[in-house]
Order: sequence, then C-alpha cells, then structure tokens
Amino acid sequence: MHNTIEDYLSQLEDKLRELPANERRVHLNEIRDHLMEAAAEEGKSEQEIVNSFLSPEQLSQDILKEEQNRVQKTSFENPDYWFGITVTSVVAPFGALALPFIFDDIDIGLFVPFLLQFIVAASALFGYYKDRLTTRRGDILKQVGRIMIPVLAIPFGLFSIDIMQSGDLSTFNLVYLACYLLVWLATYIALRNVYLSHSKVVID
Repeated sequence: MHNTIEDYLSQLEDKLRELPANERRVHLNEIRDHLMEAAAEEGKSEQEIVNSFLSPEQLSQDILKEEQNRVQKTSFENPDYWFGITVTSVVAPFGALALPFIFDDIDIGLFVPFLLQFIVAASALFGYYKDRLTTRRGDILKQVGRIMIPVLAIPFGLFSIDIMQSGDLSTFNLVYLACYLLVWLATYIALRNVYLSHSKVVID
C-alpha cells in the first residue's frame, strides 16, 4: 500500500535504476503529472489513486521493456550500426578461414559461408560505403585497422601448431598461407586507403 504519490514514485524510481538518470526523471515526471491530474479530476485521495494504478513492479517492467525496444529499434535504424556490421563481416571471416591449417580432413564447404560473408561485406564496404564515410565511420575503420594486425597471429599460430604436430611442412598449408596473406594484405591496404582518403577529405 502506498500512502502518497511520492511514496509510489520513490518505489518506482528504485525499480528503474537501470535507466539513465535523465530518462528516469522524464518517466517519473510524466507519471507524477498523470497521477496528480487523476486525483484532481476524480476527487480521490492520493492513496486511492496510487492503489488503483499499476504496481511499481509491473509499471517498471513495462517501462524497461519499452525502453529496450526503443534502443534496439534506434540501433537498427542507425546507419553507422550497419556500417559497423559490414566492417566486422570483412574482418571476422579471417579467423574462421585460418582453421584449415590444423584440420586436414575438414570439409571445405563449411568455409563457403564465411567466404561469401567476406565477399559480400567487402563489396559493400569498398563499393557502397567508400564514398559515404563520416567521422564516426572513419573512427570505426581506424579501430578495425588496428585489430587486423593481431588477427595475423591466428594463421601463423595454427600453421606452427600443425608443423609441431605433424613434424612435416605441408605443401597445402604453405600455398594456403600464401593465399591467406595475400588476401589479408589486399584487404588491409584497401581499408587503409579508404581511411586515408577519408582523412584527407576531412583535413582539406
């Protein structure tokens, strides 16, 4: 039971701690105005109004769910979100495509989705997004460029493990490593060129 509207709001505020302070205040002010208006119009006491209203627990769950849906919708509608997904899809396959170094009998068909992911994402990045960079997207490219260097540890590490396990230098692994490094280098240079072109435009 809540004696006053402020008692009710105090409990509700405690349930909404997950929200940023400014958003929490907005919701609390709206609910306060609604409850005060209802009390004035219906001629009821504050206790009667809050007791006939949704409980703080139920209302907080509804508000948090609504905010979560709003944030998700905003993220999906944000152009930079899809740019980030595209850039990630260019770099991420390099991890999976390094696995053939240690799995000799693995079905190559398993890697087709990763290869297609790379091709589609690279086409979008170097085709569609190349001339649509913003400062935020430039920052994302810069961060990804830094991540790509440590990625090289994956193929070299797996290549070394295979040599230690088999005691032999596989011709397939040598050729595959050369192709892998060639694609990695081409991708890295392309990313760097796009970033530098964007930086030059910003500076100019």
